[in-house]
Amino acid sequence: MARGLSREQSKEKNAKKAAGPKGNTENLTPAQRAERDKAAMAAKKAAKDAAKTGMSAEDLAAEEKRKAEQRARQKEGSFAKANPLLAKQLKKAGK
Repeated sequence: MARGLSREQSKEKNAKKAAGPKGNTENLTPAQRAERDKAAMAAKKAAKDAAKTGMSAEDLAAEEKRKAEQRARQKEGSFAKANPLLAKQLKKAGK
């Protein structure tokens, strides 16, 4: 009985192997995949920019200002992590 079970398990295992390859089924080289992905990302960015141009000039300016402020806060935060005492002194001095 144990041999029968072993035989069945072996048949199932071999059937899985014969089912087909895993991984790259598109037969593309890594360079071709990279180029395809690059084109897809460019199309995605173009669609996002097109949607953004639907915004008014004031909204775009406000969005850019918000992003600049966010980058400045992030930069200050990383500076403060590296030099907490100096950051505290500069903040107190108003710089």
